Amino acid sequence: MASTRYRQRGKKKLWLVEIRQGDKTLDSKSGFRTKKDAQKYAEPILQKIRNGNTLRPDMTLVDLYQEWLDLKIIPSSRQQTTINKFILRKKIIKKYFGNKKVSEIKPSDYQKAMNDYGTHINRNGLGRLNNDIHNAITMAIADKVLIDDFTVNVELYSTKIAQNVEDKYLQYEADYNAVIEFLIQELDYHKSVVPYVIYFLFRTGMRYAELIALTWEDIDFDKSVLKTYRRYNTGTHKFVPPKNKTSIRTVPIDEKSLIILKSLQDQQKRINKELGMTNDINFVFQHNALRYDIPLIESVSKAIKEMLKSLNIKPLLSTKGARHTYGSVLLHRGIDMGVVARLLGHKDISMLIEVYGHTLQERVTEEYQEVRNIFK
Repeated sequence: MASTRYRQRGKKKLWLVEIRQGDKTLDSKSGFRTKKDAQKYAEPILQKIRNGNTLRPDMTLVDLYQEWLDLKIIPSSRQQTTINKFILRKKIIKKYFGNKKVSEIKPSDYQKAMNDYGTHINRNGLGRLNNDIHNAITMAIADKVLIDDFTVNVELYSTKIAQNVEDKYLQYEADYNAVIEFLIQELDYHKSVVPYVIYFLFRTGMRYAELIALTWEDIDFDKSVLKTYRRYNTGTHKFVPPKNKTSIRTVPIDEKSLIILKSLQDQQKRINKELGMTNDINFVFQHNALRYDIPLIESVSKAIKEMLKSLNIKPLLSTKGARHTYGSVLLHRGIDMGVVARLLGHKDISMLIEVYGHTLQERVTEEYQEVRNIFK
């Protein structure tokens, strides 16, 4: 039960209010001219405590971060793999700040911690950690918790080199073709549906969560397209909204891939019938041997790496690498950058330039010159 204590201090007899819970001071402030002014300050804080608000200045940064996770991240529609990354960052915070109260962390303390962590992680990872901590502090400040945001003026330095652009996708079309041929030989629905998932990751450029969300109603065999408008969260086993508006799109499918899809559908129906099982959601990549009908991203990523190792192909990619490879193949074949961006669900070509960087610079320069020629 929270309690308040009011005292007059100093020659000017100004009032101090202290809000306590047990032997802990949750908040305190002095300088009020009257006791009534002190009470006006304390009442909203007491009301928040009565309503179950747990944010307070004497929290550790670890506890504040956990509160932010519970309120803002875990209930969100993010994929479970993404949520797990947020949760893992709590261990880093615990390592550097231990049980130190968030109100006691000085900007210089925080800068030292970021500098040290920057020797172990690239700048992108460092930025994500800083952004998460900043968001947790912002949440507390919005709740009128009296703490300073020590993340505001931090400088982020990293001695770790970020992943090379070349490591994000397969560099040679021959490697891509070898992967496709290998996967076609591995397609056996009796054994596993994972090779089918990997095949269509490389053939559609779809995000993993978009691909496994596909149901048979989303396949238009007549128009040779897939329709994607949502994702599937394998942690909560629920459909979630698309990443953004431009993620709602249709993706063209070649004739061979349509034949593979039709064969997959026929085998799936026959085997489910033989086993007395049902594909209640009508997932395209449902398999009777899987606990939750569809494979987890960890299993698919592991299978991609094992496949590339067996083919002696580098770099060893994840599911995202399959998506980037699809985009690089289209660009290599001369498909317009705006079209590629739309097929991948990007709002413009800026993401393509960021991912494919130097590979596209020549193309960008040529198109700039075409623009100049138009307005000669």
